[in-house]
Amino acid sequence: MVGDRIRTGGGTAELTAELRADYDAAAGDWASGQTGPGAMYAPLARSLVAAGRAALAAGARRVVAADLSEGMLRRGRGTPVVADAVALPFRDGRFDLVLAAFCLNHLDRVEDGLAEARRVGAAIAASAFAPGWTHPAKDAADGAFRSFGYRPPDWYTTLAPGSRAGHPETLAESAAAAGFTRVQVRTVSVPTALATPAELVSWRLGMAHYAPFLRSLDPAGRGAARRAAERAVAAAMPDGPLVVSMAVLTAS
Repeated sequence: MVGDRIRTGGGTAELTAELRADYDAAAGDWASGQTGPGAMYAPLARSLVAAGRAALAAGARRVVAADLSEGMLRRGRGTPVVADAVALPFRDGRFDLVLAAFCLNHLDRVEDGLAEARRVGAAIAASAFAPGWTHPAKDAADGAFRSFGYRPPDWYTTLAPGSRAGHPETLAESAAAAGFTRVQVRTVSVPTALATPAELVSWRLGMAHYAPFLRSLDPAGRGAARRAAERAVAAAMPDGPLVVSMAVLTAS
């Protein structure tokens, strides 16, 4: 089973609906591994899968993709199932491995997601941004977009701050409390190919929390906002490609 990106873990029905709609709207920007969020998250996914290979050695043959967003599922692989990470519609012990890519950081309670993963799976490999990780392009782009009227949607301001998910001690303790053993948490640095202002702005604009903002602009406005963000990112970014600091949990 592959758990991916967006989970409310107890958020209100209204927030869940908003979150699902925005990921549906952004799904097309994720489809390509060459531009947008796909170019940023693809190397992170490869790193996570590499961390889970020991668990996969047990012999997994079938992949089930679980996500709240039908739009994201349509562009993914495996058997698609619309589901919430804290209420998975699968029987106990159904899977050899639960792969949770940047999912836990969107939960109100990390413990709930890990307990549900333990219920349905024999092992887990999960990733989250390491505590404190950021990049100058994020703040620079946000600042430029705000001048065009961007405001984060309610679901993002409510659910996004889940930095606890990337804290090594929190991850290890929560995994052990969920019943996992052989728990390991490490922090890795993953280089991406994103290096130019245009590439970095495409990454940001492809994120779901920008979807309502983009819908509010006409084509000319979207072009102007992109150009302003690229100028801001060019002034703020360090040399070299984007490198992500990522916490990786493996347990069985």
